[in-house]
Amino acid sequence: MLTRKDGTPITVDNLTDEDVAITRWNVLDDLATEEDIAGYLRAAIMDIEDGECNASFFFDALADIARARAVNQLAKETGIDRKVFCDMLAEGPTNGKAPEISHDAILKVANSFVVPALAQV
Repeated sequence: MLTRKDGTPITVDNLTDEDVAITRWNVLDDLATEEDIAGYLRAAIMDIEDGECNASFFFDALADIARARAVNQLAKETGIDRKVFCDMLAEGPTNGKAPEISHDAILKVANSFVVPALAQV
């Protein structure tokens, strides 16, 4: 049974806003490995087969997977923690603060892309 700090039991009848902590979920946080990605894709396929979702959910999952693989690759190439990339790509940082990323890290990310215009800057 869930209780408050003072020991009072929390029930459906006495549930308050203070009893509920809602945090933003970023799918990229949970797609750190190829095994995570494979499980996510299997779940998307199973939901379609079970008739629980339509094909658009599957394509959303593919987009999530493409972003996760790009984040994972960028983290490897630049040596920057993948959590920083996840925070940067989320609608807002998952910890409530802007991600701290150095000028050097920004240059590593920019240099990992083949962008001729950056060579002229």
